[in-house]
Amino acid sequence: MSDINRIVYLTILLISFPLHAQHFSGLTLESVVIVSRHGVRAPTKFTPLMQRVTPNKWPVWEVPYGWMTPRGGQLVSFMGRYQHLRLVNEGLFREGKCPTKNEVSVLADIDQRTRKTGEAFLSGFMPSCSLPIHNPLIFNKKVPLFNPIKAGICHMDEGHVKLAVLMRAGGSLEHFTQKNQPAFSVLENVLNFAHSDFCKNNPPGKSCTLINALPAGLQVHRDNVSLSGAPGLASMLTEIFLLQQAQGMSHVAWGKISSREEWDQLLSLHNAQFDLLQRMPYIARHRATPLLDLILMALTPGNKGKNVDGITLPASLLFIAGHDTNIANIGGALGMKWQLSGQPDNTPPGGELVFERWVRVSDNTQWIKISIVYQTLEQMRNMSQLSLENPPVQVNLALPACEEQNEQQMCSLKSVQKIIQSVRIPECSICSKHH
Repeated sequence: MSDINRIVYLTILLISFPLHAQHFSGLTLESVVIVSRHGVRAPTKFTPLMQRVTPNKWPVWEVPYGWMTPRGGQLVSFMGRYQHLRLVNEGLFREGKCPTKNEVSVLADIDQRTRKTGEAFLSGFMPSCSLPIHNPLIFNKKVPLFNPIKAGICHMDEGHVKLAVLMRAGGSLEHFTQKNQPAFSVLENVLNFAHSDFCKNNPPGKSCTLINALPAGLQVHRDNVSLSGAPGLASMLTEIFLLQQAQGMSHVAWGKISSREEWDQLLSLHNAQFDLLQRMPYIARHRATPLLDLILMALTPGNKGKNVDGITLPASLLFIAGHDTNIANIGGALGMKWQLSGQPDNTPPGGELVFERWVRVSDNTQWIKISIVYQTLEQMRNMSQLSLENPPVQVNLALPACEEQNEQQMCSLKSVQKIIQSVRIPECSICSKHH
């Protein structure tokens, strides 16, 4: 073999071998917690306003409002299959051996889309094994694990929320909308807003824009905070377009989105609203506390036999099927930021926030690795089968407040414990209800 051929051969070996397995020599993977958004769903509602902003007819979905589609389930099962291959490769599970019901635990919110997400993940992860989906605690017909505010476990100070949101918006909602005007212009073109009901009686010479027709408003209540007007509508509509694309629909957004740049601009309106409302630290910390408590309990050794929301710790893998808001809340509470390559939505359908506990063999110290794992919009559109050779994208996340890191840029469990203790809101905890 010539030197050139030998170099080419070694290069191919390096590319094809799962590189993540080499990065963590001297470390053993002990447990994993995955917080997943549900899979591709139909829009949660259809409002008269949605029809008034466009002369075009909205497509009909095959399932009821808010339900995950069969295709969405397939895409989640692809993620489940990939995680099976990866975790077998990391030595956490054995190929062909079913884990016990305590080794793999699945918790899901009570919505159809989250329950079906849990089922779809398991169907891909270990299809021949019979593993249950656990029912979390229900309080006031809500699941406090996923939103303690809605469940009435705790409340936010309305005045504090309003002031914090407006400061994060740049001082006013008008500033927020004007800052995003270029993206609103792209949305107006996609909607053909100039020919909508809103613009029929527009005075001559005055431009008809979403921002002018639908002024932004902020609604703050004890159990919820939301944006009305153009920002709230834009966040919902652009997400619907992305769901259409992932669902494989023809004539997505009436065929008016022609480039990756336009996708990025449109979904920036959705991401901006999430950054304003879901990632804002005060809101995020309240909403994320129960999940942060559970994640920490699941990652911490010494909780053997502890029962939480129907699951028994420790679990080698805990899969939590929730919502995009949960991922954004956790990210905001912990100060983690990310931008996703090939995916314009920062909290995409089926996207997973992954927490892993590794043990350093030399001194038995515990280290936490955090990443977000997701399918690109192209992978979703093409229904790409996932494998170690054709994986989803993984973005490793940094904890800004971490005080102790190892060579692999993991944060020590002690540091993670300290961080979570500092950001959690005790009033929003549901731990006391487990006993």
